[in-house]
Amino acid sequence: MLKFLCDITTAAKESRSCPLQQRFSKKQQAIADREQELLHIAQQLVEAESYANLTMDKLTAASPYSKGTIYNHFSSKEDVITALCNASLRHEISLFKKALRFEGNTREIALALHQAYLLAAKLQPVLFSCVLTAKSPWVQEKSSPARLTMQQELEKEVTQMIDVLLQQAIDANELQPKAGATVDLMAFANWAISFGSIALLSSASETYSIERLQGTHPFLFNLNCVLDGMNWLPLSSDWDYSQSWLRVEKEIFSLEQQQFSVAVPEVLK
Repeated sequence: MLKFLCDITTAAKESRSCPLQQRFSKKQQAIADREQELLHIAQQLVEAESYANLTMDKLTAASPYSKGTIYNHFSSKEDVITALCNASLRHEISLFKKALRFEGNTREIALALHQAYLLAAKLQPVLFSCVLTAKSPWVQEKSSPARLTMQQELEKEVTQMIDVLLQQAIDANELQPKAGATVDLMAFANWAISFGSIALLSSASETYSIERLQGTHPFLFNLNCVLDGMNWLPLSSDWDYSQSWLRVEKEIFSLEQQQFSVAVPEVLK
């Protein structure tokens, strides 16, 4: 209908956008902006009180909008959590795309992806933790189908970026996997070591096992152990990946390095 109204405007106006279409676009943008505002408020509430204590009433009280308006955007608090998860995945994807522009061998690019993942956790710790929370049955059951579908599509996009790099490394003979080491298994191994290292270094930083790591780079050490085990060449015994890590920081993520708004454990820096 909107296209039809645009088509019947005079020839003199055909070179300009249809006024109705312009108004429609502005309205859609206003709705999108309001949703982002609500997600920002929800993120602040979660940071202050945790996901378990987030409620639609609290979101309404903290926002300038009515409960009815908020329910036009989100069907439940679980739907809000899924929306936060999707925001986290989009942020992660944007950092991954930057990482893939790094000029180096495939293993160095893999390190750039891991650094992107670490940066996602450091820049947006609440959103980073949301990804697993959003997978809880109590969240999945009450989230809108559209948001769950979007979540799955975003997860696939992240995974495909990693799969493509792994395949490129295999094709270049830089990654020589052992028998049974499929691309999907190697992708999972990379995620597991990265997520596990971040989780422990962040949440258990005051334990003795981590306190004594000050002055070292356990995150990179763990990555090298896994990548060496996968036989991803050059091995860490033949290449200085600490210099590669510094190059990624300087050449790709210098801006992000300046954006840390929260204190992070020294071992994560």
